[in-house]
Amino acid sequence: MKTKRFLCLCMVLITLGTMNVQAQGLGGLLKKVKKGVDKVTSMVPSTTTQAGVKKTKGLELPVEGGGTITNPLPGIVDIQLVGAYGKTTSANYGTVGLVFKVKMISNLKSMSFGCNVDYPAIMVDQDGNTYKPAETAGWYSEAVTEGVPMRISLEHRNSAIFVDVKRSASVISQLQIGVSTSYQDRGLIVLKNVPIQWDVEH
Repeated sequence: MKTKRFLCLCMVLITLGTMNVQAQGLGGLLKKVKKGVDKVTSMVPSTTTQAGVKKTKGLELPVEGGGTITNPLPGIVDIQLVGAYGKTTSANYGTVGLVFKVKMISNLKSMSFGCNVDYPAIMVDQDGNTYKPAETAGWYSEAVTEGVPMRISLEHRNSAIFVDVKRSASVISQLQIGVSTSYQDRGLIVLKNVPIQWDVEH
C-alpha cells in the first residue's frame, strides 16, 4: 500500500514538473542556459584554433598610471605595461613607443613582439586619430628567462613604434600589437585609455 502511494506521488511530481517546463517553454529554458554559459565564458580565458594558430582571449587588467592591458597569453607569460612614451620629432609630431615588464611562466628562452597581416598594429588617440608603426610587418625576438621579471623596450623597433603621432595626443584610446612565444601561441596585446608620457626620462 505504501509502495503504491509512493509511486502515485512520484507520478504526480513528474507530471507537475513536465507542466512547468511546458509552461515556461523550451525557448525560455534555452535562453537561461545560454545566459549562464555566456557569463562563465566571459570570466574564463577561452582558446580557439583557427588555421593552425592558437588565439587566446586574455583578461583585461588595470595599468598602473591609468588604463588597461589585455594579455592574450596569460598562461604562458605575465605582461605588464611600464608605460607608453612619446618622443618629439618635430614641432607638432612625434613617435610613441611602449615599454613592458614581462615574466615568463613557461620555460621559454625568447618571445617576440611585432605585427603582420594577421596581427596588425594600430594606435588610436583620444580624438580618434589613427597611427601605424614605421613598418607594418616584422617581429622582434627578445631574450627572456622563466620566472624572472624583465623590462623590454620596443621604442626602437620599427614594427612596434608608432610614427607621425600628433603632439596633442595625450591618451591612447586603444592600441594593439602582436606578441608571440611560438607559431601556435600568439595574439594581440590590447591597451585601452593609457596616458602618453611625452619627453620624459624613464
